[in-house]
Amino acid sequence: MNIGIIGAGSIGMLFGAYLAEAKHNITFLVRNSNTPTELYIEKSHTGQQLIPCTLVNSMDKLEKMDLIIIAVKYHHLQSLKEGLDALPKDIPLLFLQNGLLQLSFAANLKQDTILVGSVLHGAMKKDTQTVQHLGVGVTTIGMWKGEWERVGELFLRLNEHFPVEFSSKIEDVLFKKAMLNSLINPLTTIARVPNGALVQNEAYKTIVKNIYDEMMDVFEEWKNRLSWDEVVTLCTNTQHNHSSMLKDYENGRLMELDTIVGAILEEASKRNKKLPILNTFYLLLKEKNKVGERHL
Repeated sequence: MNIGIIGAGSIGMLFGAYLAEAKHNITFLVRNSNTPTELYIEKSHTGQQLIPCTLVNSMDKLEKMDLIIIAVKYHHLQSLKEGLDALPKDIPLLFLQNGLLQLSFAANLKQDTILVGSVLHGAMKKDTQTVQHLGVGVTTIGMWKGEWERVGELFLRLNEHFPVEFSSKIEDVLFKKAMLNSLINPLTTIARVPNGALVQNEAYKTIVKNIYDEMMDVFEEWKNRLSWDEVVTLCTNTQHNHSSMLKDYENGRLMELDTIVGAILEEASKRNKKLPILNTFYLLLKEKNKVGERHL
């Protein structure tokens, strides 16, 4: 397939690398005209490899794509609205943002077919042209709107280092990930610690457990679907990782606060419930986010 990827950040480049390896033709749409013409992926098991791809700077260059993957962060989506509306409406779109608010954005697009995905890989930009694949995770993709008979082609020829699965309940997958991110990202950012510290330090562990308990009181249906043991296991398995929110803060970028923590608080509000501990973290991070706003 001819696949366009909007955004050459860590996730966009990760997808581009493995999809190119699976013999798809990859075209990146990048905002910065100074982006290097050659992009690379650095894998722990093979070392650095060139990503076969084409780079373009204009949305109209994606008009012949079979699929367009949108891999920018949520707060950049609105700037793409006009360009996406100008594309043929029969080109399927796949959104890969963290959180939940991308669904509201997608609802206002004219495209016939929209997919959304949840990405659990560890990836980081080493420099402007190299992404490091730090940890293998599962990518879950689901159909959010319309139908697409070619969706199965995304799963063909992918290797064990880039597993992809399909879910008929993709909104539940996104909600679960948003809850997990809300448990990990705020405290790691405020305390400036890697994920593992949340279960290795007793004070941090108590705080996270308290947030978990208040979440389960509000979202009771998740008690048997997201256990405390699963939270501990995730922190342990990613113990050396810095959360995406912490990495954004450390690099002076706008954090994905509203689409993750804010969205969970909003869902609680719809039930006439409150999450006081999580809301306190939200307010603290909202102040810290004012630093990132200068980098938009």
